Amino acid sequence: MTVRWGVLGCARVFERRMMPAFRAAAETEVVAVASRARDRAHECAERHGVGHAYGSYEALLEDREIDVVYIPLPNHLHAEWTLKALAAGKHVLCDKPLAVTYADARRMADAARDAGLRLMEGFMYRHHPQHARVAEIVGSGEIGRVALFRGSYSFLADRQGHRWGADAGGGAVFDIGVYPLNAARLQLGAEPAAVTAVASLDPEGADRHTAATLEFPDGRTAVIDCGFDQTFTTRYELVGDEGVVMTERAFQPGDNPVTLTIRRGDEVRTETIPPANHYVHEIEHFGACVRDPARPLWPGEDGVLQMRLVEAVQRSLRERRRIEVEEVE
Repeated sequence: MTVRWGVLGCARVFERRMMPAFRAAAETEVVAVASRARDRAHECAERHGVGHAYGSYEALLEDREIDVVYIPLPNHLHAEWTLKALAAGKHVLCDKPLAVTYADARRMADAARDAGLRLMEGFMYRHHPQHARVAEIVGSGEIGRVALFRGSYSFLADRQGHRWGADAGGGAVFDIGVYPLNAARLQLGAEPAAVTAVASLDPEGADRHTAATLEFPDGRTAVIDCGFDQTFTTRYELVGDEGVVMTERAFQPGDNPVTLTIRRGDEVRTETIPPANHYVHEIEHFGACVRDPARPLWPGEDGVLQMRLVEAVQRSLRERRRIEVEEVE
């Protein structure tokens, strides 16, 4: 069964990253794109060989040929259009962050559950095999008991687009900090209990860069940082009482092999993970979950927990204090 996709918006991430992945993914077809500007929708559809172009998001959601809607819209529009897509009977892959508030993420997950539809937050990085291999190394006991996660994602951002607009869910945390926050939850296999964050703010109110410390209930710690004003960095490491495992291209590996470094005392070894397109793997995984409702995926509820942590980070920045995650309601 070929899963038929519709896309809301002709975003750069869709055209540059996702559309080539849609073409490469098995049992996958993009059948329609929509834009609030009809001409832009038609140009995008023609450029990528998509059969239908709609001049409104509502028109695409009415298309009965579409099984799944992919939402790469600006962050502050994720909740609105995910809820509308679910109400139209469509499964939804929504770009990260799932929403800009914990309350909205909760509504989205509840709506998907009540409708019996699949909803997943679009963290493509999780589908790269390097992360499963890191988890295997940790699980093997090779680096001992893990005490610390350290993760960074940064690049020099231009001033174009919506990523700087605080009212549109912009800023470094929402755009890229969500990645190391998510990876900490993924690799430590738990939810943080408290967070303390500091930031440098742009004049428009969004954070240029942020650093945060996450406290886990069992005494483990994660330290993450992100920034629009720093050289490109996309890495994380797990530190145990017997060793360290590190990946230098955690969130954007490109088309290159990935090297994992494992250090135990003075002994250092490396492992090479072959090139993998995590966008293709994400699309194929979600399509498989649509075809088989019993197939496990990261459900909307995972996005709710992620958004609760992100909101705790944002509250810590605003209130300049340590925030217990359970304070976010």
